[in-house]
Amino acid sequence: MKKTLLSLTLIGFYGLAFSQNISDNKISFGYTQLPYYKIDAAFTNYDVKVEHGYLKANADSLALHEASKELAMSQFENAMRDYNRSKDSVDAIYLTAMAKWEKDVNSGLTQVNGLALPQPIRAAYAPFPSFPSLEAPRLHTPYEDNNVINAIDIQGYTKGMGGFVATINLLPIQNIVIKESKKGTGTSTKYTYTASYKMPIELTVESPTQGKVMYLRIVEGTKTYKIGEYSSKYDFQLYMLTNEDAYRNNLELAARQQAVAETNTYLNNQVGYMSKSRTTEFYSVKKFKNYDYSDVSKAYVTSVTAFQLVAADRDRGSAIDKIDEALAEWAEIMIESNTFDNKARINDKITQMIQVNMAELMLWKADFANSELNTTLAIGGGGKFKRHANSMKNFYADQKKRWGSHY
Repeated sequence: MKKTLLSLTLIGFYGLAFSQNISDNKISFGYTQLPYYKIDAAFTNYDVKVEHGYLKANADSLALHEASKELAMSQFENAMRDYNRSKDSVDAIYLTAMAKWEKDVNSGLTQVNGLALPQPIRAAYAPFPSFPSLEAPRLHTPYEDNNVINAIDIQGYTKGMGGFVATINLLPIQNIVIKESKKGTGTSTKYTYTASYKMPIELTVESPTQGKVMYLRIVEGTKTYKIGEYSSKYDFQLYMLTNEDAYRNNLELAARQQAVAETNTYLNNQVGYMSKSRTTEFYSVKKFKNYDYSDVSKAYVTSVTAFQLVAADRDRGSAIDKIDEALAEWAEIMIESNTFDNKARINDKITQMIQVNMAELMLWKADFANSELNTTLAIGGGGKFKRHANSMKNFYADQKKRWGSHY
């Protein structure tokens, strides 16, 4: 029994030692992220136009306000006519009674007890109609065109006339809801107030040769704006009593700035050529007493050199020869792959390691089919390389989609 346990321990130790052979290396390199939409290559300039959709909302609010005022005045005038008719009726009844009373007094009539006849009393008038008082509508604050134009910077293009046009329509702020949260107790109690809202943008991209490339609403999600933190909820109510207009203006300004910034990010992602940096794991093998892995180290160095060339041009053409060289070196090593013997020099784990490495290299030469194949093979082996390969799938699919829009 002791011998069996000892044998198992030695096997486990050997497997652990071998698994430690893998060297996890973080590598970083630059690349140009291709956009999802390809603008005609004839155009290297872009122009930004700004529309103020919130002005229509202002006009609608003012028109509704005027209509409400007209309706209220019409209702007031009708109420005044009814009031005057009611008042005249009360006066007529009173004056008729007064005329009879005066005639009776002049004729010497008295009450049965000899006292003078009592003078009639005028009935109370109906309540006087209230004059309509309508609060003016709260209008959206103006936002200068230059605030938008200066915030838009589409990488890969020069701002100027004669190219494609990005039209940004600033829509009204919507669905403002103030929320209260409380934390702490006693003197440390704090009330935090935030406003949730929506501030959508309507975006159009048009090319002289392609027509309307994009037309959609963006940044439609709910956002949050912090109003302030107070020791008492009544401090907040006092603040709103005297500063509500300032709060609304500040909220709208901050919301527009954020929406325009997100529009710039969106435009770059969809039509810009963004300079990006990629950091990922790329694997090699540490020195191991039983085997020589100098060929692995050489393939690793060739690969890293290839990655440094990826940023030289959009189609990675400068890197292709070096990528092919690296792939050939990895493929040569893979000839020894033996996934059935964990003691082999290129065992299942080293094989998986090379598969994920090759998948990354193939991605950057746009060999998506073989990149996906190696990713799938690595996933099938399980373990850390399965996790690595799974974590890469979305990025690889995104790069394939972008590439397919251009080549």
